[in-house]
Amino acid sequence: MELLAICLANLFTGLDPHVVVLGGGLSNFELIYEEMPKRLPKHLLSVARVPKIVKAKHGDAGGVRGAAFLNIK
Repeated sequence: MELLAICLANLFTGLDPHVVVLGGGLSNFELIYEEMPKRLPKHLLSVARVPKIVKAKHGDAGGVRGAAFLNIK
């Protein structure tokens, strides 16, 4: 979790998102949504803020759904 917090903090400092949507297999780990808001602040620069981190609407099935919609005309 700490390594993920460091990696995300580096991205968030540069990009400054308001909301981050996690999809794919990563979205299945509920602990991420609890731990990241606690761990991120110590790794962010003072100008950056912790964004809201939410689960993708379709979880880890988003890619499959997108591929299925490619065949709809």
